[in-house]
Amino acid sequence: MPRLVIKSSLGKNQRFELTQPEVVLGRAEECALVLPNVSVSRVHAKLVLGPQGYTVEDAGSSSGVIVNGKRVTSHALRSGDELQVGKFSMVFLGDSRQERFYKGRYVEYLAAYEPSGVMPDEDQATFALSVDALKKLQQDNHIVESARLVIESDRKRFWYPEERGLTFGAKGMVPVEGWFTGGVCAEIRWDGKQHVLTRNGWFTKVVVNGQKVQNRRPLRPNDQVRIGATTFLYEFAD
Repeated sequence: MPRLVIKSSLGKNQRFELTQPEVVLGRAEECALVLPNVSVSRVHAKLVLGPQGYTVEDAGSSSGVIVNGKRVTSHALRSGDELQVGKFSMVFLGDSRQERFYKGRYVEYLAAYEPSGVMPDEDQATFALSVDALKKLQQDNHIVESARLVIESDRKRFWYPEERGLTFGAKGMVPVEGWFTGGVCAEIRWDGKQHVLTRNGWFTKVVVNGQKVQNRRPLRPNDQVRIGATTFLYEFAD
């Protein structure tokens, strides 16, 4: 289903599923999507479902609705459009297979939206944690949040395994080329300390740094991973 990815100043994006034909956005508690900040009008905008998909409409707000950097009164949304409502920034995604990822992260792994979980101001973002505690949390999460798999031949295409992992194959999250790659032929999971690559089929070619993976193999930075005929690099994003 279509959804919004609502950005947070902490980098912990959240998802909001669009399940209704009309979704009202605003500061008021009766809105379907509550955006709790004075920069947002009580009833700010609407998302309305039509034959061609969702349209965003300004509901007479004081600060307006910005889509892809331009103020609009009404705009037919396309996947990837970025909306600015007051201090809140969000991205509209469609419901195709290719649109299940946002900047390499599996959207369904994002936490469901909670108004208290999005903190648009830096002073609000740290009120529950001391500076030292926040730094420690960021250090602990660095590996699981920054490790990614990049297509070797096209570095613009990448995916983040994160904690709950990625699956590969015709029925997996990430498609791969080659023989015997139907279903889910391989997966990467977090075991609490590291990402581990598992081969799921006897006939699937799974290789790390030129060596065939018989069953499971922990991944290290800069490992070259080949699944079927597709080659990835396991690396840490900057």
